[in-house]
Amino acid sequence: MAAKRRLEYAIAAGDDLESIQRYIEVENPKAAARVIENIMTAADSLIDFPLLGKPWRRAGTRKLVLTKYPYSIIYRLTPVTVFVLTIAHQSREHTGRGKK
Repeated sequence: MAAKRRLEYAIAAGDDLESIQRYIEVENPKAAARVIENIMTAADSLIDFPLLGKPWRRAGTRKLVLTKYPYSIIYRLTPVTVFVLTIAHQSREHTGRGKK
């Protein structure tokens, strides 16, 4: 059995999570916590199911579209890591700017 990959976040992805939380908590702090928890749970699921997302624009990247909230997780796989590049709102174009 192959070892599980570990989950890592690019600085840009961490910034995205903070921005999302700040934006939502102005109106509803509890909702902000739920959204962030949902995003992070979805990212955690990539450890066990790394091909859950679909291939995306940049070579070697994948995009996991969340169904409950309007966000997508853009990530890259290595043999040992699921590397979250960015968290994108589905109404915006993103380039997957995060780098390791």
